[in-house]
Amino acid sequence: MCGICIFMLLDNNKQRYPILISLHKSGSTWVNSFIHKRYRRIGLTTPPSNLYTEFFCLNQSDNRDHKFVQRTDEERIALLEHLRTFGLEINQKAHLPEIVPVWPWFKEFYKDHDILVLKRRNIFSHWISQLFFYCIRQGTNDVTEIVSEEGSTNIIPSLKDMDMKKEDILKSTIQQYNVQFKFNEKRFRQFVLDIRFLNDVVIKELDKPHVIWLEDIDHAWLEKRFGVTVKNTVSPFKTLDYKVYFKPEDMAIIKEKFKERFDNEFQFFGYEYK
Repeated sequence: MCGICIFMLLDNNKQRYPILISLHKSGSTWVNSFIHKRYRRIGLTTPPSNLYTEFFCLNQSDNRDHKFVQRTDEERIALLEHLRTFGLEINQKAHLPEIVPVWPWFKEFYKDHDILVLKRRNIFSHWISQLFFYCIRQGTNDVTEIVSEEGSTNIIPSLKDMDMKKEDILKSTIQQYNVQFKFNEKRFRQFVLDIRFLNDVVIKELDKPHVIWLEDIDHAWLEKRFGVTVKNTVSPFKTLDYKVYFKPEDMAIIKEKFKERFDNEFQFFGYEYK
């Protein structure tokens, strides 16, 4: 069989190409680091930065002058469709709520791919991590990068190169800006909408996607699943406990609001109150 014929056969097998769907703060950067390495063999990769890998994220408060940030959903879709005419697929993290506006197109375009839906079973911890970083962005007036004598770090870290120095910078910035960690009704409503869309729309409308819980997978599992060997991976902060930053009275409000949704909705999607 000629080389061109072999290429065409491989190109038609879209199951070779994993596509990861999740909410923010679900461990997607860690999981995608393995998928990214797979794409380096079979497709296209962008620089491993959220600027590119969060392909449909238009709310990039940093790098506003960057050409990619200025592109619309329609322009990004056109790029993906054009690349496919060359037999090329690109690695990306598909996050909610960013893919909601393009969902009808997205589910059709990727219907034959190896689609993985990543969820965090410990849903309260998931919510607290989202709220924590939301409060920081609000408290710092959307500052995206902290610069100090010790170095610099992103205010909303991408889990890349998270050494102790960057963790200390983040902690000192919380003190410097006197960030207030409180319940936010608008942010919680969005979290609930994202959970609903992931479970009631994404999982149900796709053809048997591979649903995985973050708590059930590890480094070895990911290497085997994507057929890669990865030596250095991203890792979360080691000593940053999000919950301790919320005052007891504020945490009581957060738990009250959350428990009502958990009892009436979240538990039926398989989540646990942890």
